[in-house]
Amino acid sequence: MEIRIREVAHKDKETIESIIRSNENFTDEEKYCAAELLDFYLRDITKGEYIFVCAADEADKPLGYICYGKTPFADNVYDIYWIAIEPAWQGKRIGQMLIKYLEGILKKNGARMIVVETSAQSKYNKTRSFYEKVGFREASRVKDFYRVGDDKVIYVKEIGELEN
Repeated sequence: MEIRIREVAHKDKETIESIIRSNENFTDEEKYCAAELLDFYLRDITKGEYIFVCAADEADKPLGYICYGKTPFADNVYDIYWIAIEPAWQGKRIGQMLIKYLEGILKKNGARMIVVETSAQSKYNKTRSFYEKVGFREASRVKDFYRVGDDKVIYVKEIGELEN
């Protein structure tokens, strides 16, 4: 099967929302936020602050997506805000394909670093393992950030040359 990476379009809204709803790690509040950002993106309300890209199958149906954007006030640094894969496609390299595609785009734009944040809860073990597998390193932890006992884990991947 051939997988194609492309920007998310209006026709993908229902499928992407389904992927968001099916993510077991996202809280209801996070699902609402991710879907709202998708809606803002599709209506061009965010004016390029958030960019959505998906991996689509041969029938052009999204299997997963990534939402990213330039980090405010940082030179050539980008944040990954959301990445989610259809449950039936998890573990089948869709996430890796999206990260590789994103890195290619960002390198062409002169990016030097990608940052992603996640939770330290055990239900995020696979998520943290995924980031490490695709070359991110843990840069810091903020103890009890999300709630008591739930640290924020910040991962970083350098992709371009660092300027002095």
